[in-house]
Amino acid sequence: MNGTKNNILTLVIPNRNRELKIVERSLNSLYKQLDERLEVSVVDYGSTVAYQQQLQKLLLTFPKIKCKQLPVQGQLWNKSRAINIVLKTCKTEYFMLSDMDMIYHPGFINEIFNLLSPKEGQYFPVGVLTADESKIKKAFSEYKVKFWTNAEATGITVFPTAILKGIHGYDEFFHGWGSEDTDVHNRLKNAGYKVIFHPDEKILLHQWHPKIYRSAKSIAPVHLHLERINMQYMQLRKQLKATTANPHLPWGVVPNEEDDTKLGFPDINLQLHHTKDQVAGLCFALQQQKNDAVVCFEITTHPEKKQIKTPLKKLLKKKIPLFIDAERSNEIILEEIISNHRHRPYRYNFDRETGIITGTIFF
Repeated sequence: MNGTKNNILTLVIPNRNRELKIVERSLNSLYKQLDERLEVSVVDYGSTVAYQQQLQKLLLTFPKIKCKQLPVQGQLWNKSRAINIVLKTCKTEYFMLSDMDMIYHPGFINEIFNLLSPKEGQYFPVGVLTADESKIKKAFSEYKVKFWTNAEATGITVFPTAILKGIHGYDEFFHGWGSEDTDVHNRLKNAGYKVIFHPDEKILLHQWHPKIYRSAKSIAPVHLHLERINMQYMQLRKQLKATTANPHLPWGVVPNEEDDTKLGFPDINLQLHHTKDQVAGLCFALQQQKNDAVVCFEITTHPEKKQIKTPLKKLLKKKIPLFIDAERSNEIILEEIISNHRHRPYRYNFDRETGIITGTIFF
């Protein structure tokens, strides 16, 4: 995103399949405040195609707001990458992250500009609304807030752009939900910068919404323990005094439709089973795969797993497959993608009813 001479701040709002009523209420509260100092960009990271079409139609009513729609359906949610795509080409002096479920105080933008500092990050409390309160349309000051978040909630932050770019933005290791915002604060502090919490600036409200996208009911890829892994990774990076993110893989890579199309025409098809050796072997093989190939894999239940003779083989100490369940295979494969292939075009699906995993990666 290229700022003009009048632009001072870029505000990026990542999104995936957030209910359109929530989106509309959020943008309505922000839009009337927009002026030449601010650029706003919604980044839709892999919502369903039908949803993206509806979102595009809605955003026509907000012509001052830019929208990037990324064709990453079938990939894990990666908020950090959505942010970094805008950050990588940002030309404004300041860069701010917000969420698609916010309701903004009528004086939100003016308050933000009053607090900008060239050497410090700034972040703010969020008033959490109940499900019932979120359904009511009223003036900002009339909402009944369940509670206000404290300094541990680090999601809504404004940064000096050069400083954030200097630490390579948000860490794209973080997939799913949680810890990417605290990690960027930790790394800024490790690098010698301050990030200031403003407890009295109560200028943001959070609309309630269900969290199906974080459960096994999600139609998108889900690793059920990823939030715990994110937390441990964040804490260890803090102890290791990390400052720079994404040291080994490209960051802020913009997906494109041409690469997405290639995923439909695999060069190699692999058939595997849910066994420890086959899934581990697949991960190691993918790490060695050369470029210019589209690799498709399918992982199904081993035919011997439910056979009566298998327990007998075990009793007789004969060699049997090292069975693992489909959920464990899902975890291993997604961890491999996160660690080594997150920058590549890929599609992934785990049908929990059949236990079948399918994936395609363009190298």
